[in-house]
Amino acid sequence: MRLGEMLLRDGRLTEAQLKQALAYQARDGGRLGTVLVEHGLIDLEALTVYLGLELGIPIATGAMLERAKRAAVRLLQPAQSFKFKCVPLVVQDRQLIAAIEDPHDFATLEQLTQTTGYRVLPRVAPEVRIYYYIERYYGVARPARFVKFGDTPRGDETIGDPGLPAPPLPGLPPVPASLVTAPGPRPRLRSAKMAKMFDESESLELEADDLLESLDADDTAAAEPAPHVRPHRTTTPPIAAQEAAMAERPNAISAVDAIAELKSLTERNRIIEVLLGYAAGIFPVSVLFAVRDQLAFGWKAVGEFAGRSHVEHILVPLDAPSVIQAAAAAENGVFHGAPTPSTVNTYLYKVLGTAEPAKATAGVIMIGKRIVNVLYGHGAELTPLQLDDLQGICTVAAEAYARLIASSKKKK
Repeated sequence: MRLGEMLLRDGRLTEAQLKQALAYQARDGGRLGTVLVEHGLIDLEALTVYLGLELGIPIATGAMLERAKRAAVRLLQPAQSFKFKCVPLVVQDRQLIAAIEDPHDFATLEQLTQTTGYRVLPRVAPEVRIYYYIERYYGVARPARFVKFGDTPRGDETIGDPGLPAPPLPGLPPVPASLVTAPGPRPRLRSAKMAKMFDESESLELEADDLLESLDADDTAAAEPAPHVRPHRTTTPPIAAQEAAMAERPNAISAVDAIAELKSLTERNRIIEVLLGYAAGIFPVSVLFAVRDQLAFGWKAVGEFAGRSHVEHILVPLDAPSVIQAAAAAENGVFHGAPTPSTVNTYLYKVLGTAEPAKATAGVIMIGKRIVNVLYGHGAELTPLQLDDLQGICTVAAEAYARLIASSKKKK
């Protein structure tokens, strides 16, 4: 569903206001959300939430941008941040969570991964706010169109709508003493991207609390205004070197052999290899997700498909309707059937670069009540016996993880 249609549906715009905004957009160019903010028809917090709903992407609130960490910000040079329309927020493990104006621009995500050495997990934010924080953290002047907003895009404004994120924020740091000219040619004003229509079975809830807690708990310093930004650091370990050993398609492993081997394993990489080997023997397209804080992160891929190189950018909220949520909600932890219409499923298949399958399959791997992995695949019609095998694979994989944890504790 398009941005304007959702705002009409929820009563945040009238038809007359939307027509007026579209007329302004036709005259001045730019994104519809920017036009709506320019003319006071919607505030930035509401726009952020609805952009997340439109794109099926978790959001970067003003609070998150306000709490960006210095170590993350320094991963990009000013010219790179401006070029990619990206503000790095925080590094978690080998992942960089970043606010990005167009999180569906997979070429940009790949360039960011190559530049920083981290897999990039995008969160969407309005371009008004992205440009503001690029100016604040990197000292790169905003395009002329955005200068009139002054400090209003800051994340510590008082928002009157209790239904939108508005957490307490730290005080106002100093504004950069001087700005530099934006690198490269002026950005070309683009019309709002016309997303394809799709039905929403339920509203997509995008919670920001998990990342806010990470930003607060991070023991690195908060990002400073532009005059204090340090030089770009180039010592980040590249992902490619760390995971090259598992980049090739694994040899197929039968369910019987996979279960037998998993029952004795206590080595993490081999557990993963066996799971991927089993998937390689069943599905033309398969993804192993790692789960943390109610979010499933794309991790390993099996098969030849257009979006394989983008799998690491997938981020699926478990509390939003999707194939993965259906598996998590199933009594036996396995889902096999037609994907229901939902924002997240549409996003998932767009990233994978595949048509929506007639049947999709997902199995969850749990330690206690906590989901640690989700094994997803499509392109195969599974028999009841094969579904039992998948459930068995997930069960013994969980037991293998439990042995691994127990062994690690003993060593300590």
